[in-house]
Amino acid sequence: MLSGALHRALDHFAIWTEDRVHRAPEPCVLAPPAPLACFGALPPLPATAPREGTWSAPSPWPLAAGDRLWVRATPASGPRRGTALLVPPWKIRRPELVSGWVALLARGGWDTWLLSPPYHLERTAPGARSGEGFVSLDLARTRSVFEQFVMEIRASAALARARGRVALVGLSLGALGAALALTGPEPFDAGALVALPSLARVLSDTAIGRRYRRLAERAGSGWPAGSDFAAALAPLDPAGRAPTTHRLLLAAAAHDRVATPAGALRVAEAWGLEPAVYPHGHLSLLFACGAVRRDVASLLAE
Repeated sequence: MLSGALHRALDHFAIWTEDRVHRAPEPCVLAPPAPLACFGALPPLPATAPREGTWSAPSPWPLAAGDRLWVRATPASGPRRGTALLVPPWKIRRPELVSGWVALLARGGWDTWLLSPPYHLERTAPGARSGEGFVSLDLARTRSVFEQFVMEIRASAALARARGRVALVGLSLGALGAALALTGPEPFDAGALVALPSLARVLSDTAIGRRYRRLAERAGSGWPAGSDFAAALAPLDPAGRAPTTHRLLLAAAAHDRVATPAGALRVAEAWGLEPAVYPHGHLSLLFACGAVRRDVASLLAE
């Protein structure tokens, strides 16, 4: 078993490698804490979706002309229970990185739909890296991206619901979009959030936040106090909303240095949940923790 120091070192190494990537200066622009606009009526949906293979449809909340959502569908490998939507981590570059999660869900009897978040995988801008542009220091823009993200999760779930039960599993920043979707008007049959971050805490309290601070300073921008970040990002805090889904697992990593466990624990308290805390870091919880995968599988087997 790895020590806490090694779990933390893995997280620090991942942040260090991201710090080596050149990024243009970016001013920090706060936004009024307006409520999210992505919980209204869903637009018309495609009639059907394939059980296997990659498929696409117009985004129900396009941020640009021609914007499309993308899904990779893997059929259940056992007796079918329903459809599980899997929302991957930030900056995932290849779908194979979450193949273990896809296999876990499929073995449990779930047709598994791996969603491509905005700016990721097929949706990456030309010449950019997968995920770049998803989070911006223009907080109004970041909020718009999350509104699109949540609406796409809700629309995908509505399409899957025509075939029966629907579960939602979110990983890392994908868990933030999933957490917000779990407070939407359509309840899921179950939801699991693994390494859920708080954007306000990440930007204020972590090495990732220090990277963004440097970008803002290079752009000649001031850096707001943590309380100002929290106020501007309050609409993106699931703790401020009540879940409509009742069978939930919220998994946090005790040694998390990417998201910190504090944000997840705050959501658990607000939602009246007992969080599952594992002796791992952010990356090792996502990719090397058998216990959290067993717990997710148990939740979805009920």
